[in-house]
Amino acid sequence: MAADSGDGQDVQSQTGRATPGMWKFFLYSFIGAFMFFVPVTINGSSSIMLDHIVTFLEETVTPVLPYFALAILLAGAAYPFISGSWKKRPVDIAFSFFKVVGLVVGLMLVFDFGPAWLFQEDMGPFLFNALVIPVGLLVPIGAVFLALLVGYGLLEFIGVMVQPIMRPVWKTPAGPPSTPWHLSWAATPWGC
Repeated sequence: MAADSGDGQDVQSQTGRATPGMWKFFLYSFIGAFMFFVPVTINGSSSIMLDHIVTFLEETVTPVLPYFALAILLAGAAYPFISGSWKKRPVDIAFSFFKVVGLVVGLMLVFDFGPAWLFQEDMGPFLFNALVIPVGLLVPIGAVFLALLVGYGLLEFIGVMVQPIMRPVWKTPAGPPSTPWHLSWAATPWGC
């Protein structure tokens, strides 16, 4: 028997029937799956919506993107020192050092100062424009939609459903063995 929670929505009953909250699973999972897996043709280009969003931003706010990428580099370089995690292990020290080096190189590229070899067309500008900016856009935007797939249970649901197939193939001991496979597949929106 369902009881009213006071806000007009039914609370799940002891019978285990679906509750009005199930709409979150279906709607948010559909949005996440649509953004990652359904190709859409826009202006003659067929790709997933996540790619269309990143391409749209790259084409419309081009002058802002180097500064946005620089802000992400700054946040990534500063976080280990703000949180104190930079000194936990030797690998954290090394990564924190390389993050600071990346920030310095990013500052050089954005503000146009530094050694000439860094500014060769196939070095710094290429890496910054072809790697840092697209990934700097793709990861935060993709994280929002990936959270819809993971946070509302679709990936776990699929993992449980394909467990009878994946467990014998990969010989994993426990848990849904396909979940890491699904996560790595969902994290590469262009199928790379």
